[in-house]
Amino acid sequence: MYIVNLMHIHQQLSQALLDIGLTEAEVKVYIELHRKPSQTIWELVTRTGLSKSATYRAFDRLRHLKMVANDSGGIHALSLKSLVAELSGRERKLKKSVSKLKAIAPYLRTAKEPIEVFETLYTPDQISDAYLFMSEADYDMSLDFGDFENFVPTIGGVQTSFQYRRNRIKHAGHHAICTTFGPNTSYFCTKEAAKRFKNKIDVSNLEFKNKFIVFSNASDYVLFNHFEDLENPYSVLIKSKPIADAQRAQFDIISQKIGKD
Repeated sequence: MYIVNLMHIHQQLSQALLDIGLTEAEVKVYIELHRKPSQTIWELVTRTGLSKSATYRAFDRLRHLKMVANDSGGIHALSLKSLVAELSGRERKLKKSVSKLKAIAPYLRTAKEPIEVFETLYTPDQISDAYLFMSEADYDMSLDFGDFENFVPTIGGVQTSFQYRRNRIKHAGHHAICTTFGPNTSYFCTKEAAKRFKNKIDVSNLEFKNKFIVFSNASDYVLFNHFEDLENPYSVLIKSKPIADAQRAQFDIISQKIGKD
């Protein structure tokens, strides 16, 4: 029964290793060494049925991946911990690369339009700095739309939003349409806040979660914030009149609809 189970494990292991990109030769060498260490490469050639050159290439790659070793104990398989760590690191890098592609992709179709500024931001500090930058642009009314409730943790907490408000109140009013509501949003929805800080907050049931857009009635800067993946949030800061005009027009339509409901 044990032999049958071990064979089944080796079959699953073989398929898993092939799925992550190892070659059949590399898998064959690793499985063979997992069954039993080898004293020499020649012995491994005989046991696997591979050519000498294929065996050497497979062994070198496996050694690079820290899956095998050749020491005083002979040639033997190592645990998969190093491989798992390597793959986890690749996965993190891949997710960041995917985020970068997602940040750029929507604006490729608008590349013919004048885009004066295009910056992608990935760290919490960069995202917070861009958000605060938007509070000081030249405008009369700050506009924002989307999931403010879940945007707040991305910028390090509600204190950053308070700083935004302190910057903005020096020169402009504020109108927001929030598609979610909770404790973070409620800080800005009080009658006192509306009067003291020129806040107007509308709450809508539109489906727009994990995204928050910051713009204004006059400046052509727009900050698009995405936090669908909480481990890899990103923002895109753009200066473009056509894009800013589109955001303003969309905001007006939604605002009018809310006013009629």
